[in-house]
Amino acid sequence: MQQDKVAILIKKASLEFEKISNPYFAKYELTVAQYKILKYLYNEPSGTARVVDLEKYYSMTHPTTLGLLEYLEKKEFIKRIDNPNDKRGKLVALADKAQRMRDTLIPLGELIDDKFTESLTKQEKEQLVALLLKMLQIG
Repeated sequence: MQQDKVAILIKKASLEFEKISNPYFAKYELTVAQYKILKYLYNEPSGTARVVDLEKYYSMTHPTTLGLLEYLEKKEFIKRIDNPNDKRGKLVALADKAQRMRDTLIPLGELIDDKFTESLTKQEKEQLVALLLKMLQIG
């Protein structure tokens, strides 16, 4: 089996990242996928994120996104509030628990990213990011 196909290598890198990340997040009762939701919300004005925004940003399906949100809401990391501009939709906001953990979780995410890319030079990491953004046509 050929190991140099880009799609295979990207998938393997993604799986390796989760393998490295999940033990760090487990002590906070989070997975890397759940953390990604919190990280998105940390970077948005409070109470402005829609479910569809999360789906588009992370290229996730609606059921996957809802499953992550249900878990985070159950564990009191987030809350869903009525969208004043759309009676059918909900907005996602950080709950107090997640707000209190911000100064712990954001640096933890950065530490994991650094650990995952520690074999790359700064220039290689910048190049990798640029190439991935180019592949995804968002850079």
